[in-house]
Amino acid sequence: MSENTDLNTRKIALLDLDAFFASAEVLRDPSLRNKPFAVGGGGERGVVATANYLARQFGVRSAMSGAHARRLCPNLHFVSPDHGYYRELSRQVLAVLLETTELVEPASIDEFYLDLTHNTQYHGSASVTMESIRHRLRGMGLTASAGISNQKMVAKIASEERKPDGQFVVPPDAVVDYIGRLQLKRIPGVGPKSLERLNYAGYFTGHDIQQCELPKLQELLGDKSGWLLYQRCQGHDPRQIVTERVRKSVGVEETLPQDMHQLRQVEQFIDEVLLPQLQKRLRVTRWQQAHIKSQTVKLKFSDFQQTTVSRTLQTASPSLFYHLLREAWERRDHRGVRLIGISVALPDPDDQLQLELELE
Repeated sequence: MSENTDLNTRKIALLDLDAFFASAEVLRDPSLRNKPFAVGGGGERGVVATANYLARQFGVRSAMSGAHARRLCPNLHFVSPDHGYYRELSRQVLAVLLETTELVEPASIDEFYLDLTHNTQYHGSASVTMESIRHRLRGMGLTASAGISNQKMVAKIASEERKPDGQFVVPPDAVVDYIGRLQLKRIPGVGPKSLERLNYAGYFTGHDIQQCELPKLQELLGDKSGWLLYQRCQGHDPRQIVTERVRKSVGVEETLPQDMHQLRQVEQFIDEVLLPQLQKRLRVTRWQQAHIKSQTVKLKFSDFQQTTVSRTLQTASPSLFYHLLREAWERRDHRGVRLIGISVALPDPDDQLQLELELE
């Protein structure tokens, strides 16, 4: 069977649990169901992790400060996150999915790819199978949306079409037209910086990329990123479902009790708090044992704008974090620092197929 034939006959679904943290909290406290609430911190230093749909009607969104969220929705109730509970609930969802197919890839705590190509339930209908799964999850108190197509990228985008609690199918013969109608910001991997560069060059939709010449796109984004975006917009995404999850990065970050205004304060915080945490998560006794691709420092400033600085490296180096910090520090423009993060990217066997266009 040729690769193209295989791609056209595949049935790939993406299941996305709707407002997962919020739904999990309603399971524990049903009185939350009819009131606007957010999971996260509601104080001056707090940040919204997610909000239920009642709160979203007021404009409350994830990553928003708790104080801003309260201004938008004065009656907003806050619930402290319980990540251990969310992980356990996510494992229960995964167990349900594995009853249908062994080919399940957890993309995150609330997103799962399924390969239903050889599924025999409901006469092999991926649509009816996903309806059945979503009905069962509804019985557990969780709603989910789904996208179905012949590839990962389109399945993920399609899962957003009928949120919450709906699903959308893009058949193989409709994939290219569907991508053509999309705004580029909806394509996973196209971040704000790359979107700005693409828009400036006159590319706004998938159709624009489909019609452009590949060398022009590569000149704009680089050889690899340009080629990948071109391939994806032509409807070609051969990535397989990966059942054994590979960690792509390991990082730690902390929102500070008070803004920091001195570089030495931030260096000391990295030295005393973040570096020991990161080394523990990497499960190494010596930094040289950590084989990596790159290191990154992230600073979030008092106005909630953030910056990251990265460098490629084969083994982790604590001293490099301080060099990256100084470069990030120069961008603060007299603003205080409210959050500090350090992370390392790990080698990924699927690297050549990942679409990551966030141009820092």
